Amino acid sequence: MRILAGILVFLSLGLSSAFATSIVAVRNSDEIVIGADSKTTLTLVQSGGQTSLTKCKIVQAGDLFFASAGSAGIGPAGLPGNISPEFDLKETIAAELRGDGTMKEKVDRLEKVLVADLTRIAEKVKQDNPSFFLQKFVNAPVHTVIVGGTDKGELVLMVRTFSLISSPFRPLSFVVGRFTCPGDCRGPFVTIFEGRTEEIKEYLQQHELFLHYADPVTAVRDLVGIEVEKDPSSVGPPIDILRLTRKGAEWVQRKPLCPDIQQGPSGDRGSGGG
Repeated sequence: MRILAGILVFLSLGLSSAFATSIVAVRNSDEIVIGADSKTTLTLVQSGGQTSLTKCKIVQAGDLFFASAGSAGIGPAGLPGNISPEFDLKETIAAELRGDGTMKEKVDRLEKVLVADLTRIAEKVKQDNPSFFLQKFVNAPVHTVIVGGTDKGELVLMVRTFSLISSPFRPLSFVVGRFTCPGDCRGPFVTIFEGRTEEIKEYLQQHELFLHYADPVTAVRDLVGIEVEKDPSSVGPPIDILRLTRKGAEWVQRKPLCPDIQQGPSGDRGSGGG
């Protein structure tokens, strides 16, 4: 068993969130289960005011599915603080994952696009609001993407984490952390949690055998639920859960905002939020 933990930093130019996403994914030999909360709480950096959005954070992109923690433009474009009226990071991710090629080829292309976009955003924020840049862009991952699907008949779970390298003597750049299972995991079972994870980590420290006995759906539901119960004003219900097998994908539970799963290679054009 291997547990991969991450930290959520939600970013939009002039906006931040207080770790307002919790995502858990479990993979074994037979299935991948992904769960996410529904609430995104935005804080206006200048005024301190807050607003909340309900989002479907698990998104279909062709024959792949993804969820992400951290953003730099969530769409729709009308939200104050977006870097440009056309920029929507979730749609950028979905567009790349709908492309041609193997799962790895799609994710490799996505890496390059996100590095370019995130670098552009980081440069803009550093210029316009240096203190906000230091607080939110430095010393924590800026964005993490979890992608699940089948590749050559194998259930594959990929994680890509984008962290900023900031130096007064060099241009801004990003380093990409990569984790793929099968491949980087020691066995067929892996649990990944991203975003707001403090309560999850504490719970697993106190209940060391939980992941050995809980089925994947129960594990995902309970772990996301722990964060929701701790602070529903930031990590809010309902919890959406998607199950992937070699036969296809199905919603275990979802809110009406999450679109039906589209069968076939074209997939769904619906978008989600982080």
